Amino acid sequence: MNRKLLALAAAGALLMAAAVPSPASAAASGCTRTGDYTVCLADPGGTVKDTTIINELVRQIDATGQGDTVRAAVYQWSLDKPVGQLADAMVNAKKRGADVRAVLGQLSSNPSANNPVINKFKAAGIKVKQCKGGCLPNADGTRKGPDHNRFFLIEKDGEPKVFVTSLSFVRSHTTQANNLLGVHGDQGLFDFYTSYWNRLYAQTWDGWTDKNKSTTSDLARAWVFPRGPDPVAEQLAEITKCGDSDRVLVGHANFQSNRPAVRSELDRIQGLGCQVRVVVLDADTSDPGWLEDRLGGSNVRVHDDHRNKFIVAEAYFNGTHRAVVWTGTHNLQGNAMKHADDNLLRVSNQAVADLYADFFQQLWQGAR
Repeated sequence: MNRKLLALAAAGALLMAAAVPSPASAAASGCTRTGDYTVCLADPGGTVKDTTIINELVRQIDATGQGDTVRAAVYQWSLDKPVGQLADAMVNAKKRGADVRAVLGQLSSNPSANNPVINKFKAAGIKVKQCKGGCLPNADGTRKGPDHNRFFLIEKDGEPKVFVTSLSFVRSHTTQANNLLGVHGDQGLFDFYTSYWNRLYAQTWDGWTDKNKSTTSDLARAWVFPRGPDPVAEQLAEITKCGDSDRVLVGHANFQSNRPAVRSELDRIQGLGCQVRVVVLDADTSDPGWLEDRLGGSNVRVHDDHRNKFIVAEAYFNGTHRAVVWTGTHNLQGNAMKHADDNLLRVSNQAVADLYADFFQQLWQGAR
């Protein structure tokens, strides 16, 4: 059967249900702790301000005290309501005796936007650095950046926690769909992110090459950027077979034509029989037509209020059936791989994948 006709047939079951967005589902949000993972999902629909992700980070930081550590790497961060409480939590943790430090990026269109938070941290004795462009040099030795990360490393009473999120901590982004994934108790993952944070803070790779920019730990895998090889395409290439109901769901706000290897892998996987769907943002930073040309128009939708960067895959990876989620701050575009300071986190866990798959379906129903 023609590839596009096959995609249409696979999509048919949900097309009618998705034709009319559900206001009730568009407002759904919340956090779930499942085993060693925390998943926070927010889909406020572009109107109300959703603080689900901020509240969870504040809760985690508020629990720290003397002898604990908090590290933050954040692209955009303001003191405006309702996000200002996160900076307050950092300051209060410092007052309680926690070792609190931060690395901030810089928005090229508004270089002074993070200054109020930086000044607040400095006044509280929190060590903070801002990177103009990227914190870390790319393969050419230049720093085109930006520092696009949004992750928090918290060690409380010796327990390590890694939290990564798509949310930028500015008021406008709280009205848009975002996600957070937390990994609890994985020392190897925590140490890897801490080493990366230290390099961001020092603004040097300190000997790291591409082979050092990834790790496999007890509960997750992770990659950091800038780097050369494309880990998303490499990971998708491990999908070798699709069973009944297997699928790959791409919830990426920014998916550009300068990542052709990822599109090619999605096309190949669709040919194996998996359902492949993509939800992108309606913006200059995405290219839905380029995706439709290969995946079929019925498998690509545009969402007006969506900042996520995640992929859910349920399929056979080199002969073993798995449910996998990739998330973080890494956009599917060239700058994110070659120049930006970024991170990508992978978890292979059915419960986590189920949460993200349900979230994707919610986004799909709210898209056009």
